[in-house]
Amino acid sequence: MGSSLAAFALLALLVLPACASAASGEVMLALPRPLKAGEAVTVVVEVGVLQRGHEIVVTTPSGQQIGTISPFGIRSGQAAGSYALPVPVEAVKDGKLSLRLRLTGTGGPPRAPTDQEVKSLKVSITPATP
Repeated sequence: MGSSLAAFALLALLVLPACASAASGEVMLALPRPLKAGEAVTVVVEVGVLQRGHEIVVTTPSGQQIGTISPFGIRSGQAAGSYALPVPVEAVKDGKLSLRLRLTGTGGPPRAPTDQEVKSLKVSITPATP
């Protein structure tokens, strides 16, 4: 495993109680507490520097799309910022959220993002919007 992939796995473990397989881009995030009726889950992805045209696709391991982060207008060499993605409640199992992150637009097959491309992941519980 390369040093950047190892650092991505370590980062995912430090951000939240999570399990990560950086080589596959899969992470498991623990919710801070059980969900109550009328609450929703959001995952915040802090994105670092991406090359022009690259996107980060976030899905569940079964392929259910959570969202696509497609920064536009970011100056070359600057971090792309933080993106909040609403998560379907059915994607949460036993107080945990499993996600798969893939970097696309590289001219090759999709791959797991590095620790420089995805700086952190945070899961939060918010009131559901009507």
